[in-house]
Amino acid sequence: MIPLLEYAKQLKLTETEKEIVEYFERRTSVVAYMNLQDISRALYTSSATIVRFCQKLGLGGFNDFKYQLRKELKASGSRIYQSDDYIKHSIALFRDNIDSIDLEKAWQIALLATSKRPLYIYGSSLSSLPAKYLQVVLNTLDFPSIVVEWGSLLDTLVDNMSGDTVLLILSASGRDRYLPVLKKAEKRKLTTVLITSNPDSLLIPYSTIYICTNDVHAEYHYTDVNSRMGFFTVIQILIEMASSIKESQEKKEMS
Repeated sequence: MIPLLEYAKQLKLTETEKEIVEYFERRTSVVAYMNLQDISRALYTSSATIVRFCQKLGLGGFNDFKYQLRKELKASGSRIYQSDDYIKHSIALFRDNIDSIDLEKAWQIALLATSKRPLYIYGSSLSSLPAKYLQVVLNTLDFPSIVVEWGSLLDTLVDNMSGDTVLLILSASGRDRYLPVLKKAEKRKLTTVLITSNPDSLLIPYSTIYICTNDVHAEYHYTDVNSRMGFFTVIQILIEMASSIKESQEKKEMS
């Protein structure tokens, strides 16, 4: 039995909530990647009812429930999807990520990236790919930015950044090794943005704004093989927002 569902059975549940638990028990590995609308239709109940059930478990909502469910399935050694279902799995992850993105935060980040303030974008290893993509497009839109790929260089640069600098860090794992940098940035009152796939990252409290994607951390022979699909989705949204801001600026200049 999955601990999360075992805990749910110990609570005082309505008849509808009991039906939800029974459905989740029968299709646990499938539910972990279903979207809220499909489950609502399958159970003939409202999305709000399912969200309230997840909150009764002490979780933030349905996306939080699925994240916890996947962790417990992985810990139990259960197979979450069949070997011939990779495409459906990827599509489900993509939809899940889109549903969970805080567009208000994304808009705040886009405004910072196009504010003409000094902008440094940090990303190492695989995270350098979305970092470079964002930087290239921003520069093309005439919003200058600098990419940094080495942690030691970033640490040195923070000491010399002006107070109006925006520091955007892409770190899938949200590793603690960046804590000194963010603590230093906080003391210097820099604006820091964190994009990570680790909702428990110790970096989050030291970030001015953060967005958490649903990329699943995976390693093969100690090599990071995380797809960064969620990262690229967020970056693409930021790019489209930046493009919209640029268009608005040009229209104002012409009027």
